[in-house]
Amino acid sequence: MKKKWGLMWLVAIMITLLLAACSGDEDTSNSADEGTDSDDNDSSEESGEEITLQFVHWINEENGNWEPIIEMYEEENPGINIESVPLVENMDSRDYFKQLDLMASAGETIDLMMFSNSNDLVKRINAGLVAPIDEFMDAEGIDMNETYNNGYPPVDGQYYGLPMKSVTNGVMINKGHLEEAGLEIPTEWTWDDYREYAKAMTTEEHYGSYLHTWHNMFSSLKLLGKPENTLMLNEDGTSNADDPMLQASLELRYALEQEDKSSVPYSDILSQQMDYRQQIFTEEVSMIPIATYMITEWGQFTPDFEFAWAPWPKNEEDATAHSLIGGDLVSIGESSEHKQEAYDFMRWLTTEGISEQGIWVPSWKDADLDTVLEKLVSNTSNPDAMDLESLKHTITAVEPAKTFAPPSYITEVYTEFDAEVEMYLLGEQDIDTTMQNIQDKTQSIVESNQ
Repeated sequence: MKKKWGLMWLVAIMITLLLAACSGDEDTSNSADEGTDSDDNDSSEESGEEITLQFVHWINEENGNWEPIIEMYEEENPGINIESVPLVENMDSRDYFKQLDLMASAGETIDLMMFSNSNDLVKRINAGLVAPIDEFMDAEGIDMNETYNNGYPPVDGQYYGLPMKSVTNGVMINKGHLEEAGLEIPTEWTWDDYREYAKAMTTEEHYGSYLHTWHNMFSSLKLLGKPENTLMLNEDGTSNADDPMLQASLELRYALEQEDKSSVPYSDILSQQMDYRQQIFTEEVSMIPIATYMITEWGQFTPDFEFAWAPWPKNEEDATAHSLIGGDLVSIGESSEHKQEAYDFMRWLTTEGISEQGIWVPSWKDADLDTVLEKLVSNTSNPDAMDLESLKHTITAVEPAKTFAPPSYITEVYTEFDAEVEMYLLGEQDIDTTMQNIQDKTQSIVESNQ
C-alpha cells in the first residue's frame, strides 16, 4: 500500500514539474515580447533600464555649476543619469582636446562632448568621433538657425551638434585704469584707437594691453574684424594668407609690443608662461581682446575692481563693426549607444538648462538677453565688478562675421603660421620674410590636400 501511495505521489510531482516548466516557457515568451515592445518604445522609464550618459568637457564644477542642472534633468527624466567629466582642471580647451583624443584612441565610449571652435570639430568629425544629428532635428521638426544663434555651419551638409553658449569677441578693460588715464569707455572705435588707449594706460606698474599666445586670435586681430574671410583659408579651401589684414594684424601686435612698449612682450609671455586671466584680474595689464566667456569664467580669480567691455575695434573708422560670434557646441559621440537620450539631454541643456545654469549667454534665441546677463553677473563671486551697460552694448553693437566650416588641413596651416609668427615677434625675422614664408607654406599645404 505504501508503495502504491509512493508511486502516486511520484507521478503527481512529475506532473506538477511538467506544468511548471510549460508555464515557465509561456512566461519567458511573454517577457520576450514585452522586452521587444520596450525596445521599440526606446524608453528607459518604461523598461526600467538605467542609462548613464558620459558628458566630457573642460569646465570644472566650480566654474560650470553642472551638478544643480544635472540633478534637475535627472529628476525630470527618471532612469537617465548624467556623468559630468571635466577632462582637465586648468579649463584649457587645448589640453582638453588632447585628452579627448586619448580617450578616443583607447576606444572609450563617449556619449556627449563639447567643442570650442569649428577647426577642432571638423578634425574630430573626420576622425569618426562625432555623430551627425540631422535625423533627430528632423524628427523633432526644428530648424537650427531659427532656434539658435549658430556659429557652427554644417559640415558636408550635416550638423554635428547644438550650440550651447554664445560668445562675442570684444575688449575687456580695467575701468579704474581708464579713469586714471582720463579715457571714456569706447562704444565705437578702431585698432588705431586701441593702440592709443594702450599707450595712455601704460604706467610703471602695468602695461596697457595684453595679447596671449593664441596666434589665430591675438596675432590676427584685424583679420577677425572683417565681415567675411576671417581665417587663413577661404571657404573653397584655397589660401587666404595674402589677405592684407593678416599682415596688418602682425604689424599691429609688433608695434604694441616692440615700438610703443604698451603691450606685454611676447618673449615675456613665453618665458614666464603667463596666464591671461592672471594678467587682467591682478591688474598687471589694463585691457585684453577676448571673447565674452570671460563674463563669468574667471578661473581661480575674483577681481576686486570694476571692469568694462568695449566692442571689437573696427579696421576703418567708417566701416561697420563686425565680430566673430561663436561659442561652445555640444555634440554626440559616434560611439554612444544611447544617441536619442544624448540628443534629448543636449536639447534641454542648450535651452532650458543653460538658462537655469546662469553661467553663460545662451545661443538659444528664445532666451531673454537682459534677464540672462543680469543673472550671469549676479552669480559671479563679485557682481559689482561688472559694468553691465557696456557689456550689453558690446554684445549688441556688432554684426556677426560670416563663418564656414574649414577643411581639416587648416590645423596644419595654423601650425606653420604659429611658428613663423613666433619668429617674427621674437625678432628672428622681418615682416616680409615672415609673410612670404606664411604664404608659401600655406599654399604648399593647400596643394598637398587637393
